[in-house]
Amino acid sequence: MKRKMAMALAAVLVAGSLPVTASAATFTDINEVSWASSTIQAVSDKGLINGYEDGTFRAKNNVTYSEAMVMIYNLMDKTGNLKASATNTLSIYQSVLNTYKIPTWSQSTVAYGLSAQILMAADLPKFTTNGVSNPATRQDVAVMFGRALSEKYDIYAGTGVNYNDVWRISDEVMPYVDLLTRLGIVTGDDSGNFNPTANITRAEMAVMMNKTYDLLSNELANTGEITEIVNHDGDYYDVDVKMDNGERNRLTLSDDNISVYNKDGSRELPISSLTKGDRVSLVFDGLVITKIYLLDEEASAQEKYDAVGYIYSLKDGYLNLESENTGETTKYKINTNCTYYLDGKKTTESAIKDVIDDNSDKYVYAGLYTETKNEKVDGKRQDVLYANAVYVTVKDEYTQTGEVTDFTSTTVYYKASGSNARKSADFASDCEFYIGDKKSSAKDLEEMAESGTVYVKVTVNSKGKATKVVMTEDKFTDNTASSTYTVKGFNKDRIIVSRGGTSTTYEFGSTSDITYYTWDRSAGKWEERSFKNAESYYEGDPEEGEDDYETMYARINFDKSGKITAIYMAKDEDREPAFDEAVNSEKKGTVESIENGKLKFKTSSTEYTLQKEYNVKKDGETKYPLKIGGAQTSSLTVLTRMANCDDVTLYAEIKADGDNKITEIEARLTAAEGKLVEYDKGKKEFTLETPDGSQFKLYTVSNPKTDSDDYDAEDLETTGYRGSSVELEFNNDGEISKIIVTDSNYNSGTKRVKGTASIDGSKIKIDGKSYSWDSKTYITSSSFTYSTKDMFERMLQDKDIEVYVEATISDSNKVERINARVESAEGEFVEYDSGSVVIETDSRKWSFNTVSKNTLLKNCGLDDEKDFEKKEGKNVTLEFNSDGLVEEF
Repeated sequence: MKRKMAMALAAVLVAGSLPVTASAATFTDINEVSWASSTIQAVSDKGLINGYEDGTFRAKNNVTYSEAMVMIYNLMDKTGNLKASATNTLSIYQSVLNTYKIPTWSQSTVAYGLSAQILMAADLPKFTTNGVSNPATRQDVAVMFGRALSEKYDIYAGTGVNYNDVWRISDEVMPYVDLLTRLGIVTGDDSGNFNPTANITRAEMAVMMNKTYDLLSNELANTGEITEIVNHDGDYYDVDVKMDNGERNRLTLSDDNISVYNKDGSRELPISSLTKGDRVSLVFDGLVITKIYLLDEEASAQEKYDAVGYIYSLKDGYLNLESENTGETTKYKINTNCTYYLDGKKTTESAIKDVIDDNSDKYVYAGLYTETKNEKVDGKRQDVLYANAVYVTVKDEYTQTGEVTDFTSTTVYYKASGSNARKSADFASDCEFYIGDKKSSAKDLEEMAESGTVYVKVTVNSKGKATKVVMTEDKFTDNTASSTYTVKGFNKDRIIVSRGGTSTTYEFGSTSDITYYTWDRSAGKWEERSFKNAESYYEGDPEEGEDDYETMYARINFDKSGKITAIYMAKDEDREPAFDEAVNSEKKGTVESIENGKLKFKTSSTEYTLQKEYNVKKDGETKYPLKIGGAQTSSLTVLTRMANCDDVTLYAEIKADGDNKITEIEARLTAAEGKLVEYDKGKKEFTLETPDGSQFKLYTVSNPKTDSDDYDAEDLETTGYRGSSVELEFNNDGEISKIIVTDSNYNSGTKRVKGTASIDGSKIKIDGKSYSWDSKTYITSSSFTYSTKDMFERMLQDKDIEVYVEATISDSNKVERINARVESAEGEFVEYDSGSVVIETDSRKWSFNTVSKNTLLKNCGLDDEKDFEKKEGKNVTLEFNSDGLVEEF
């Protein structure tokens, strides 16, 4: 295979001439592109791209789509990154490659690209026009490279791509441009433009291949986890990163030598936002790290600090902080050794006061590390909140969350999280609206607000106007929210809890400061317990009368400074009465995607994890039920294909546990479009092929409607409508209720003929009349699986086989479609094998489909499948039923 590909590559680059050998290449024309000359020589030395017989490289020549795919294949091959399962797949895609006139020399690599999902079927029309190869665009090649690298490197939204001409880059291309930019494989031109629609040249391709080769050959991981970070008074930071390939990177960072960005690159972050345990992506320029992307959601201020909010005042030894969530103000006493930081750099209290005075038109945001001391105040002992460290940054905007109470075209009204405070915000003229992470309009949010209980995150500018509004069906979490967690660990030092797939550890300053409660099942109420008893309850100590359990759940109460004041724990079977909630939360809506085993709805940012298997039979019951209304299968594979197919709309109702793991799914299609492959009205089965090549077998109602008097459901069942473009409508059970033919040009100019078929020279004779073959005659049959014209012609020429056909004939008297049914066949019996009978006539061996094994045995008067062996070598006559299946011989 490698040798064949090397020959194919030579054909690409030399265009009929013999290439020079890679090691001997010294190109006479690469000074024309001095910026790439050394790279061109490097890729030649590595055997990635050859030059021409005349000693030129022709760096400014465009690269075609076929050439680009061959080059990428060669690159992945030489770096040992070919997917073995995707090689040698030409036979699978031969027909479609011929249809789109993909050059023969590149077909094996294009087939690999389709199989490895570097290419999609929708990409193929770009390859040629009237048989002439087209030059590839920079953005299309970026997608090909990005898909090839997605096995090793993560793909993100790409909303932070910041080329000057970013508006010209297609939305679906953005994630791949982002990946290649993060890896340092592509950069902008001198003006900072990406030039997405410009044709890519051989010189540019050489640069991309060389950088990718070095990245893959050196096995450089670009993602890892921060294992240690040391802050040197904000002047610089020592950061240790354990890379995913096991290597360690020890970095010394300062704001002067490196930039840190959030996951999609849309916002630059202070280095102080990095914490131990963060997942990061490092951007390489050669072997030098130039940027860092924080892959985890930036640690929320509530997770990093004991208290967060906006400084209301700082004077007389006290700091008044307005809570980011509730809007309530809390007073903190300044500790004598309190330290201050501004944008991660150490500073003084006086400097912070100046910042507050100089930014009266902005918001001074702070995160506090605090402690609580029990002291005498005015002769009485009480808890006093102290600020030990204050981290300050100035913001032009602030963000608040809450439950929507009303939404109009100009204003959002909401109840702030964690309080009963009623808030409102008018929209700024440039306000952006989102449902989850999908950009929407104010009208979309207004409609969603009217649909039920929804939650909002509002970003307000210094003038009090909302500049960004995000709405979801899920609560925005904060550390004071009353949430139910799964307990992963519990001892005298800490409690480890999990929610939504994310684990959090809360350290105890002292167990004596916390009140513990466990659920008393017999009494149906909470029982206050000592720490020791609570620990025994968690461990299931039989001496304490604690029985076994599968999962422990907890709720945690915090004071205003974020310290734990109480922990409530209940076992799995007590969760519903203890916390007054159903064990399974319910969610329904249109599915946006299923990726990496996680389902996401269009109206929610929450990801729900799928079980590895559904419809599991256990103790006579079905565990984790999954239904796909209207589909013949309930497999996760079909569910995933439906969820990720752009041409169908999947609606789902799910139940999920406290970790957002889906315990039950009921899904159905609500819309679909594509081509009609086959329709059986009697069986109520409709096979749809979508533009991406996916096929779905769906159920219909008994007599689906159409939108035209020109055809009805019975007409759609005939071969003349196969291949027609259709739009489908569904009822609430997920059954097709209406079939609309959107492209019926083929049917309008055809006539139907039927009868016994034979061969008349180069034509096919049907019921005594001869017709020419169309170049793309489509052949189907219930009797056999052969679909090529050559095999069908050989069958019609066989005097021992009689074939009946229904055909559609075009205005030019050519056969466009054939549905064939064998009526009789004679020959020497060869074997019976899993639903098919093989006989041998004078011309060749033929295989025909049969009725079920038991029916066939009964009709033939046989007792056992082994009795078929007794027929081997004997002459037989096959009898076919009206469906074209062998029913007796």
